[in-house]
Amino acid sequence: MRKMRATSTTRCDGLARAGRVDVARDASTSAVGDETRARGRVVRRALADRPTREAAEDEDARGTEARREKSRGGVDVVVATNDFAFEIAANLRATAFYDDLAERHEMPFPPRFTPTFHREFAQRERKALRERTTRRVGPALESRCFMADCEGLGLVGCLDVSVREGPCASQINGVCVPEGASYAYVDNVAVDAAARRRGAAKLMMECASDWVEERGITEIWTHVHCDNVGARRLYHAYGFRAPSGSHPEQGLPNYFNGERLKGLILMRAPVPLVYEARVDAVCGCGACFARVDECICVKPAVVAR
Repeated sequence: MRKMRATSTTRCDGLARAGRVDVARDASTSAVGDETRARGRVVRRALADRPTREAAEDEDARGTEARREKSRGGVDVVVATNDFAFEIAANLRATAFYDDLAERHEMPFPPRFTPTFHREFAQRERKALRERTTRRVGPALESRCFMADCEGLGLVGCLDVSVREGPCASQINGVCVPEGASYAYVDNVAVDAAARRRGAAKLMMECASDWVEERGITEIWTHVHCDNVGARRLYHAYGFRAPSGSHPEQGLPNYFNGERLKGLILMRAPVPLVYEARVDAVCGCGACFARVDECICVKPAVVAR
């Protein structure tokens, strides 16, 4: 009996010691986790700032271009130059792309497949970002990716701006930029839902405007979907309007004929971009159409050729 009690006591002591070890291990793991998370936040912030420092050093070395970063209200705009920033931008764009499809009820697959397509979209976009910000790709002669770094949240927004060679067109208002003509183009504007209403998109638009103006270009172009009310309001506030283009008898250039481009209208704005928060009851999207040739609320089915 004594032997059994001794064995039992030994076993309990062993379990107690094991429990203390597990508790210590859990505490150690928690501490390491907290430290890792804290270090991650520091690294995230440092990497977010890194493009700014690299861009500044590069510009100082060349001495030919002005600084293009801006800061306002706890939001800094930096230039994406590394894989860390490219990965965040790619994921922001994938999220914005599929959120837009879902809101317009045009998701081409069941919701359960969204994570897979989101991941594949982001992987392609990350690679494409790395390529087009370092060399000419397709019609884009030069490209820059601006990102918004929001205080306490890190990198939360992105925008692409580029100098391109025409043509540029849409299925709604036709060819607006002729073949071979140089023009500036802004696209892939995305801001994380948790960081909206802080001026991130506005600040990135202003950086894009500065970048274009430095290159001697007087207009910026973009495509926007007729049903994307939020994007339309932003663009209209900066003076983007939809011009009337031409519809060649032979049809639009092949690139603009794809099914996925239906519903997009081409818009332009003079540089520098000037924000005017104004609302006009003439149109349900809240835009003022004082100088508009064609309302962007026209549906593709009405003007399709």
